Amino acid sequence: MRTLKTSVRSAGDTTIVDLEGAIDVGNSRDLRSSLLETLKETPRLALNMTGIGYMDSSGIATLVEVLKRARELDKDFLMFGVAEKIHAILKMTSLLGVFRIFDNEEHALQDR
Repeated sequence: MRTLKTSVRSAGDTTIVDLEGAIDVGNSRDLRSSLLETLKETPRLALNMTGIGYMDSSGIATLVEVLKRARELDKDFLMFGVAEKIHAILKMTSLLGVFRIFDNEEHALQDR
């Protein structure tokens, strides 16, 4: 079974969730719950995807759900450090333009 490690930290008004491992059917429900909880408490939620090497369709569904909720709450949701493999999945599913994706943390935090 693949594992997913998460840690949360703040940078100004942005809450950054560092992810490491894989996002799959085994952990996407827990990830969805924690991201939706975190979203309630911050104006900006940024996912650090640099440590994610695998994501299945349930992981994509989780990201879409969090983005949808962020829009409903008028919050900012973005990702940075998306690996080539994950980038390709988002492109293949026509979601690349739906998410706000930055190269690195510095660019994500500069964007306003």
